[in-house]
Amino acid sequence: MLNNKLFFTFLLFIFFFSFKAQWNTSTVFNTAVVIQPKSQQNIHSISDTKNGAIIAWDDNRNILTNSTDVYTQRIKSDGFSKWTSGGVPICTAIGAQKSNNITSGGPDGSAIITWEDARDGNYDIYAQKIDSSGNILWGTNGVVVCNRATNQKNPKIVSDADGGAIIVWEDSASFYFDIYAQRISFNGVAQWQANGIGICLVPNQQQNPTLESDGLGGAIITWQDKRSNVDYDIYAQQISANGTLGWTSNGVIVCNAANTQSNPKIEPDGNNGAIIGWIDKRNALDYNIYSQRINSTGNVQWTNNGVLVCGSSNNQSALEMKYIGSTGVIYSWKDERISFNQIYAQLINLSGAEQLTSNGMQLSSGLRSINPNSTQDGSGGVIIAWQDSTSLGWDIKSQKLDANGSVQWINGGVIVSDAGFDQTSVSQTTDGTGGAIYIWEDRRNGSDAEIYAHHLFYNGSEFVGINELTKSKSSVLTFPNPAIDYIQFKLQDKYDGNDCTIDLFDAVGNKIQTIITTITKNKIYISNLNLKNGLYFYTLTLQNNEGSTTGKFLINK
Repeated sequence: MLNNKLFFTFLLFIFFFSFKAQWNTSTVFNTAVVIQPKSQQNIHSISDTKNGAIIAWDDNRNILTNSTDVYTQRIKSDGFSKWTSGGVPICTAIGAQKSNNITSGGPDGSAIITWEDARDGNYDIYAQKIDSSGNILWGTNGVVVCNRATNQKNPKIVSDADGGAIIVWEDSASFYFDIYAQRISFNGVAQWQANGIGICLVPNQQQNPTLESDGLGGAIITWQDKRSNVDYDIYAQQISANGTLGWTSNGVIVCNAANTQSNPKIEPDGNNGAIIGWIDKRNALDYNIYSQRINSTGNVQWTNNGVLVCGSSNNQSALEMKYIGSTGVIYSWKDERISFNQIYAQLINLSGAEQLTSNGMQLSSGLRSINPNSTQDGSGGVIIAWQDSTSLGWDIKSQKLDANGSVQWINGGVIVSDAGFDQTSVSQTTDGTGGAIYIWEDRRNGSDAEIYAHHLFYNGSEFVGINELTKSKSSVLTFPNPAIDYIQFKLQDKYDGNDCTIDLFDAVGNKIQTIITTITKNKIYISNLNLKNGLYFYTLTLQNNEGSTTGKFLINK
């Protein structure tokens, strides 16, 4: 007998085979973006400025050379791919191209992509710009950012707010890896000295650089640094639009507490400075999360060596951060405080004070949850996605937090994809209207990773467009799901005694039934469902203009 997951995959295929919707609303099917030979992986995404997304990835489809190239694709707000089927090749030069990273090329919807490139026998750094129509702008296979004879790796990129970008990378010019950066103009011309400016050139290893705009055309760069020759600390440096280093030579100390500090992340602080977070083992027992704010002149603003974001037992890692405005920064991470990993979150205000439960609040509830990724929701909050383990593999789930850190979607997260086998390494970007577009590596068709996508509206649903619903004031649980001949709706908020209308829709959006009833003990019970096997959607509308919500359920008799 087929297991339930495969059965519903087959069942939904029947319903969606001829359904030519823009986004496929099934979390089992989702929307295929790239299906090519071998694997497509290391996905990064940005907004296309028109409520869609531009994605870049490392691509192994070239079975003749058996090397990796870099491709990109634009997904429109309606879910259709805008550019060449299978993606536009950003670089297919000889040798491997990998470790891509992407940023906006400006309000015109263009994008700038950078990567490691081995066309000359060692790894160099290259970049390319693509416009909103999918036209390559900086020549075949990109422009040189750094082609020094030694190896360069791990590039990161941020917009320079003038149609170009600033790129930072690790550079082995001095045997150990140091940190270098370069600015590329809107037309692909290097603006600083050839092969980049040294951000940090002290002895021993500097690695894992990342950067954020300083709001003035330059950037603030942070990295982990072993100049002490004992363990890693966190340093930072500012570089102006014209390539002038703004702070102490080789960087200012962000944290030099005992033991190792590593894997820094950075967000703007809204005042030309930055907020930096990292993984910290100062207690010598396990890894916790700390953070520091640094102003535009390079002075730390919070407690020396940072404020504690999470100091719970066991390890915290895989840190994500997102600045959401005047209320501060939302942090999310993988947490091992219990016997299996879960995703936690915390809101730290701009003064360095935690705003939620001490050591963070739990977002996930799966068997095991890892790899959080976050994006601003465009409405002052943040949307967080992660991998969620089931007995059959990895799925993708998501949760939305508002500007105060309050959970907006169903407890444990909304399902983004629960297709067969593994969905991993999710990236997402805002849809511009309070929801998100998700893109991930997907192995539903075998061991090679393909790219699939999904869209959730502001309320965590795939369907808002049926009736252009108003924003819901309540959250509704539907059970049993799958159902047989009855179903219950449980409202999280207290609407006992209120009248409501429930409209049922089939898989292609046709209204098939309207039920007017009264909420009793915050529940609605509907018996004698005369429905065939399949997927159904509903809108539940509270009377007296108190709002509506949407959902879905399966019938399996």
